[in-house]
Amino acid sequence: MTAGTSQPLDGFMVVDLSRMLPGAVLARQLLDLGARLIKVEEPGVGDPMRMVPPQRDGIGVGFAALLRGAESVVLDLRRPEGAIRLRGLAAHADLLVESFRPGTMEQWGLGWDAVHELNPRLVWCSLSSFGSSPELRDRVAHDLNFSAMAGVLDLVGGRVPRLQLADVSSGLLATSSVLAALLARERDGAGRRIEQPLAAGPLPFLTWSWLERAAGTGGVLDTLLGGACPCYRLYRCGDGREISLAALEPKFWAAFVELIGAAELEADAFALGADGERVAAAVERALAAHPRPHWLAAAEERALPLGPVHGLDEAMAEPAFAAAGLLEDTPLPGGGTVRSVGPWNVGLGATPGRPAPQLGENTDAVLDEFGVRS
Repeated sequence: MTAGTSQPLDGFMVVDLSRMLPGAVLARQLLDLGARLIKVEEPGVGDPMRMVPPQRDGIGVGFAALLRGAESVVLDLRRPEGAIRLRGLAAHADLLVESFRPGTMEQWGLGWDAVHELNPRLVWCSLSSFGSSPELRDRVAHDLNFSAMAGVLDLVGGRVPRLQLADVSSGLLATSSVLAALLARERDGAGRRIEQPLAAGPLPFLTWSWLERAAGTGGVLDTLLGGACPCYRLYRCGDGREISLAALEPKFWAAFVELIGAAELEADAFALGADGERVAAAVERALAAHPRPHWLAAAEERALPLGPVHGLDEAMAEPAFAAAGLLEDTPLPGGGTVRSVGPWNVGLGATPGRPAPQLGENTDAVLDEFGVRS
């Protein structure tokens, strides 16, 4: 942060009952923004993310990276004493997050109506597959199901994407809604209930694609942004390594073709079909004169939108990410660290320095603090 001494959510308390990645993405941003996050976990196993490999110091590295700075309280919400203690925590909370199947919290006497009566200022965020509409409330799905249903697999050639698009995006969407609800509450004093269907996660990525398909094919995603035009695609350099060119603006394309000694192609940035392939082949012949580092250095000198196509190991070592403050060393419970991405809210957030908690590490202290042990 460049101004002020406090973080935006200093003094805000979150009771997080969620499990797995969507809730953890939301939790990570709230923690980075200064909130106190009490993660309520079931006895014995806790959040299943704890067990997802690889593990370090007995904890999954994903859990360690996303929940650093949280506090862990073990409660059995199926038992009366667990429900009583949860109500006691919720009475002091600004936000409650849960990801149970719709109706589960009500079965335990912990539904929105009961908890809102205790704490009218509480913001409640539910993360469920499809929301609470009666015809969908019992339908269960995971990230791959949502991406497949939305058409993502159609756009990536039918392969299973090695990215959790729906989970991460739904967590980001929930963050926006939660922050807006907290802001509104500061104005009018009223809590709100938010439903964030995980099925919505991939849809922002698909908005343009769906619109193009509805209006007819041949839009910019099929052509200009889909790799059909010479100015926006991948090319192989003289050493066989690839670069990404995104010279959409005429000035960038003109400077690029001049750089590679093919100024005669200046009018062909958006050529399609056979003409586009002819231009692309000419570009690749010109790039064959030098290895990738040569072209990257030359493009950087001219401030051109050209970059390397990295494998995952190369991406993790990319100096631009470190220079931009986008990488960090995540502390582990045993004292070691693991390299990770973050903080996400650069310039506004500050990732907590404490490691993620071991299961139930803070149960006694938190229950004593809020007087809900008995």
